[in-house]
Amino acid sequence: MLRFRPRAALFFLLVAAAGCAHRPSGYRLIENPKPILIPPGVANPDLSRRTFVANIPPGPGPCALDDTTAVQLQLRKKTIRVTVKRDALQTEPAGWLADWSILAERRGCVASGSGRELANLVAESLPLDPAAVFRLLSANHVLRGYVDLGAENRLQVHSPILREGTSADAPVLDTSPPQVSGSGSHIEVDLKLAPGVIGFETAWYAVRPNIGRPGYHFEALGADRDIQGKVEHAPAPVTDYFDFPAEAAFFRLLYKSDSNGITAIVAFGATPGELDARTKAALADPAGCEKPAAPCRALPHKVGVNPYLAVDIEGREVTVALGANVATAIEAVGVKSPDSVLPQLSVAMPFGNRLAPVAFDRQSRAILNLQLTGGERISWRKRSDR
Repeated sequence: MLRFRPRAALFFLLVAAAGCAHRPSGYRLIENPKPILIPPGVANPDLSRRTFVANIPPGPGPCALDDTTAVQLQLRKKTIRVTVKRDALQTEPAGWLADWSILAERRGCVASGSGRELANLVAESLPLDPAAVFRLLSANHVLRGYVDLGAENRLQVHSPILREGTSADAPVLDTSPPQVSGSGSHIEVDLKLAPGVIGFETAWYAVRPNIGRPGYHFEALGADRDIQGKVEHAPAPVTDYFDFPAEAAFFRLLYKSDSNGITAIVAFGATPGELDARTKAALADPAGCEKPAAPCRALPHKVGVNPYLAVDIEGREVTVALGANVATAIEAVGVKSPDSVLPQLSVAMPFGNRLAPVAFDRQSRAILNLQLTGGERISWRKRSDR
């Protein structure tokens, strides 16, 4: 006969609750004195070293990457053990973690297409300065000249609409001198379109994960055509500049300047390692990207491509600039003072395959300065208020 023991049961519940308290399920943003983002599952904000098993499939090659002290990989019984040292990791240069994960995949340590996931796991393993996380993961388009494209990105594409019979090489702007008016710090420049240009098209693309295989593909979200002041919406652009071969799975947006202006180039590859090699070739010979069978594609000079991050704000997708923080995302939907929503603000960040809430001090603006990497969810209204 079993007897229920209240004291024993109560003791068990207290121990279980204490155990849960030591392993928070969400992020925590603290100032110590600089902002530190503590990931789910980590209790100690001063934790400087951590070893964990990566939930990703190993590759056919070795896992010994001897050229770094920040992260070590070991293959044990068909699992990958990762050891991360915070101090060494934070001293690495911009984009280092993204490059390191490509190297791990290229050497066969992790399965093809898993490098980016490995980099995210490393970045989410220890308490770090949020700015350091962004710097380590991002191929900064200012410092390095390119942007890695993933599911967090949206692309805005501007292209001129030409009058029928106009040559594709014709200028977009009228060659006559522009009219300049105003004085002091306020000057207006009136630029006129060339006679062969009747309007502009602004198209949007999403970068979607492939189903059943690694990598991504592009999906047209729609286009707005402004023709002589009349705006029309279309489900797809007139010209699809992102229709790539079936084997293309990883993409990188590059910018190359020359005497004719700035050219947007998209390098692509079947693996991140192949993409990395093709990126170097594209930067060395941009003209080669204009050939039909090239492993990169140069868009026409008249076409402008702007990369953005997709963020969920109050239940709808909003695009923000690369490098945006929580405050600028809130301002993007018309809130003039982001501080005014601090008492009700809720922020959730990607963690693995889910969103994890961020706990923060509502008396501090630190959460407003949190840099976004894409995929975050931000809200401050109750559902009944939306």
